[in-house]
Amino acid sequence: MEYNFEISKKKSNLNKIQAFQNFTLRKNHLFFHSVSNLTLHKDLNIKTIDEAAVFYKRFYITLENHENPLIKNLYIPTLPGNSKRRL
Repeated sequence: MEYNFEISKKKSNLNKIQAFQNFTLRKNHLFFHSVSNLTLHKDLNIKTIDEAAVFYKRFYITLENHENPLIKNLYIPTLPGNSKRRL
């Protein structure tokens, strides 16, 4: 599962996204409700939203210092169209 959206730092938003991910994984892979969310993610080898946020931040930091100029150009310090807010 890919996360192609900005991950909000607000805990309530993260909880909603995590709940939706858990619901979707259960429906798509026919897991029962008695299976814990931790077991669900481990068995399917899928990162939780919190883990994905950490990987996204690491990836984004490496863009700024990358030696390839095409990749380095992917780094944008602010959100497009909103110069006040930072990623």
